[in-house]
Amino acid sequence: AEDLEDVYFQMPPETQVAFKKSGEETASNISKLLSQTKIKVKKILELVTKWLKIVPGLNKFFLEQEAKIKTDKILDLNEKTQTSDSENKNQI
Repeated sequence: AEDLEDVYFQMPPETQVAFKKSGEETASNISKLLSQTKIKVKKILELVTKWLKIVPGLNKFFLEQEAKIKTDKILDLNEKTQTSDSENKNQI
């Protein structure tokens, strides 16, 4: 939900609830995908795109761009976590 605070607070309350619930489900699904041996980037991008489609009034270009940015951040964060975990194991 990074960088979406302004958009979130401009949504009607019922849309905020749906957005938050869908975001939590999306995060859970992405976490499961990241724990697999082979990461399915396309599936992560689809999940993020589906979640962002809840936001009313987003144009297609912005939606695709934001979904790609968020997917890249997720993958980068996962890679840093994996690297950190392997370094910690090597120190033990």
